[in-house]
Amino acid sequence: MPNLAVLLVKIAAAVAVGILAGHGAVYIFNKIPPRWLCDYGEEPGEDLKDPGRQRVKGIPWKWAFSGFFAAGAIRLVVFDWAFAAAALVFCWALLEIALADQKYGIIPDQFAVLTAVSALGFIPYHSSFLQPVWGMLLGGGVMLLSALLGKLLFKKESLGFGDVKLFAAMGLALGFRGTLAVLVLSSVSSAVIFGCLLAAGKVRKEDMLPLGPYICGAGIFYGVIVWPLL
Repeated sequence: MPNLAVLLVKIAAAVAVGILAGHGAVYIFNKIPPRWLCDYGEEPGEDLKDPGRQRVKGIPWKWAFSGFFAAGAIRLVVFDWAFAAAALVFCWALLEIALADQKYGIIPDQFAVLTAVSALGFIPYHSSFLQPVWGMLLGGGVMLLSALLGKLLFKKESLGFGDVKLFAAMGLALGFRGTLAVLVLSSVSSAVIFGCLLAAGKVRKEDMLPLGPYICGAGIFYGVIVWPLL
């Protein structure tokens, strides 16, 4: 009976934290400074400066995100509450990044830094203290090489430096194995979606889609679903 009571308390706390995280994600995204959503040296447009404009609508998204965070928190808190706390910060930062990249084509440095900070909570769950370092080098290195090759081959920027910083930060959190998994998952999922949109006539071959949402989605999937199983 005491174990059941502890479990119920954990679940109730996970639901409460999930609702707070979901509502907070929408509120914070709508309130962050406009310059966070612009490239360096670029002036924010009037739509970003408008304090009354909702960048993300409260309904239904604050409840959709709350449901996601609550379900994830319940899943993880049963596994390990310390891991759940680190994963919550990690996933929250990635959600903000995905929204920013999808809507404005930008990955705010501030949320990439928060992703890197969340890596501190994952340290006890790596097989060695070098895992975060190898993950950072793998993620940042592969994306930097891809950006340089893309610019060389296509004579234009095919991958933003924000993606490089995002993957380096994720690598710190996920380690080498997790970063490798996210590289594969994000590449495959983005290619499949682009192929479907191309077949449906929604995009052209020369169009570029933001990669951030796929990276973040793959990172969240690995952190919440795959890693605890391993």
